[in-house]
Amino acid sequence: MNSIRITAAMSVLISSSFTASANEYHQLDSTDLVSTSNTGVKYILGLEGPVEVNSTALTEPESALLSAEEYDRYERNFPIWAQEAIDLGHELPKPYGFSMTYMKMGQPLIVDSVAFSGLGAIDERVKVGTSTAQQESETLTFRGDVWVLPFLNVYGILGYTRGSSTAVVNPTFNYPHLPNRPPLDLGLYDFELNFKGITYGAGTTIVGGIENWFALLDVNYTNTALDILDGEISSIVVSPRVGYRWQFKGRDMQLWTGTMYQNVEQTFAGNLKDIGINLPGGLNNGKFKVEQHLEDKWNTLIGGQASITNHVDLLLEAGVGTRRSMMVSLGYRF
Repeated sequence: MNSIRITAAMSVLISSSFTASANEYHQLDSTDLVSTSNTGVKYILGLEGPVEVNSTALTEPESALLSAEEYDRYERNFPIWAQEAIDLGHELPKPYGFSMTYMKMGQPLIVDSVAFSGLGAIDERVKVGTSTAQQESETLTFRGDVWVLPFLNVYGILGYTRGSSTAVVNPTFNYPHLPNRPPLDLGLYDFELNFKGITYGAGTTIVGGIENWFALLDVNYTNTALDILDGEISSIVVSPRVGYRWQFKGRDMQLWTGTMYQNVEQTFAGNLKDIGINLPGGLNNGKFKVEQHLEDKWNTLIGGQASITNHVDLLLEAGVGTRRSMMVSLGYRF
């Protein structure tokens, strides 16, 4: 008798409709399968004597694996090729970020030329030789960035810069009609230019690494449009860095060292009265033009970054050498 019922049960299982007469069988569903152990083997209810069948339900390890795979599926637009990088085992930063950065810098400059105009005959008679200058500046910038590729970040900068450039100049008065007479030395003077203006620019960062070690190359171009003086400060900055990252109490930490290359060309021009040089009579409309460049284009960098929360980072970096700098940045990533 039991063998007859087992045969009937198997007929039900392999039937294309999985149904029979309402008086004898009903459609099988998940409530008809009852587990009697932790092995995943289940039995059919409603049949005399248990009939062993294989369950199609996922085991707990299989469910956990499927959930992990679904969770790791990257669904954001950037960076491009993010899923491929994740599948290879790389950990990616959050794709978008904003930061506020304060930077203070001091560096020596070479004054290429100082020229005057609008002074009539004095224009050709007063000459200022080349000299050195010391520039001090402060810059506050807002930066927005995005990881376009897993190894490529692009960003834009908008901020405000103010500072001063002080040179010791030694003007001389020439006698055009007396070529044999030596120029008259007018003494040493501090020629100070105070400047301020809007800073804007763009840049890109390329990164790579092996295990906890990383290397990056940052390149950016910025321009500061001066408000009082007729001129601008344009700079190209290239900064290679190498560093090490680790976890401390669940937070990401980084330390690095590197160098900074700056190619800065500065041209300042304006009215003499705007920089505090007031001349009598018609000479009050006199103008000046100063051209200068950096004395040393390279310096050393030492810095670090710490994650304060899952979204907020604090960055500190110092520049040492002929050019001295200090930078503090607070960033938010999402």
